[in-house]
Amino acid sequence: MYGDMSNPTRFLRGQSATDDRNLALTIYGGEVLAAFDLATVTQGKHEIKNLGPNQGKAAQFPKVWKAQSEYHVPGVELLGTDIDTGEVTITVDDILVSHTAISDLDDMLSHFEVRSQFANAMGHELAKVYDKNVFRSIILASRAQQDGPFPNGQQITDASLTNSGSVDGKAWYDAIIQANEMMWANDVPEYLPRYLAVNKRVFNAIKHAQDANGNYLALQKEFGTQAGGVSGRGEALEIDGVTIITSRNIPSTNETNDNKVYPKYRANYSTTTGVFWTPMAVGTVKFMDIGFETERDVRRLEDFLLAKMFVGHGTLRPECAIEFKTS
Repeated sequence: MYGDMSNPTRFLRGQSATDDRNLALTIYGGEVLAAFDLATVTQGKHEIKNLGPNQGKAAQFPKVWKAQSEYHVPGVELLGTDIDTGEVTITVDDILVSHTAISDLDDMLSHFEVRSQFANAMGHELAKVYDKNVFRSIILASRAQQDGPFPNGQQITDASLTNSGSVDGKAWYDAIIQANEMMWANDVPEYLPRYLAVNKRVFNAIKHAQDANGNYLALQKEFGTQAGGVSGRGEALEIDGVTIITSRNIPSTNETNDNKVYPKYRANYSTTTGVFWTPMAVGTVKFMDIGFETERDVRRLEDFLLAKMFVGHGTLRPECAIEFKTS
């Protein structure tokens, strides 16, 4: 009869005895993680250590300088030569969270699938803060002083290295070559990947830079001329062995007193226009990668959603970082 009670399979419950949305949470979490991975540009381009439960709040990163060599004299005992070493400890920051609530009424009346859209937005937000803090750490590394045998960081200060208005692509092209020369002078290993992060206007100016004769410097693929090359639509550009990427998250204001910035990253970035580094410049400690929680609030007829991560960043090798800035 039509009035009988049906017995639907509550497939989203999974193995939970009480949570009818148990499996739905996994999908939500996966969407946040996917959005984070797609949005971040610094992930995989610097040193990262993962901390498990009960492993403390910090991780140690070793620093090893150059070894020595000598010619052996027959009969002379080899006693070993000294290799300068050091250690950097990086602590995790406070837990970073992105959270929101979804009202049942709004969810039912919405013409789109709300949770996937919110999950994407929350993943992008976590990636934005993650990248900003990594870029801040690279810049702070470039400003760090010499530590024993380990060289200091460096800056390229040039009024031509603007990132708005009319951008001089040739000046940026020349600055990239200069940065490589500076790292070579500091004995930064040639085999390490090198990156430069800039905004889209600078990226396009470099991509279309011309020499004094009007020849394009970077568009090797299109014009078959000099060094460089553009892949696809130019999402990544390689100049003099440096991979150039674009990001909206390079700090560009004075954040010295900005309470929204975690204290150890606060500094004046108002003249910063580009960030140049190798993976050894900074390190990241991950106590907890992206986590997800949700709570059903029947008193308010809404679902509360939370995405969180527990990481920290810091300077490793200052000589592997260069700040591009205006005067």
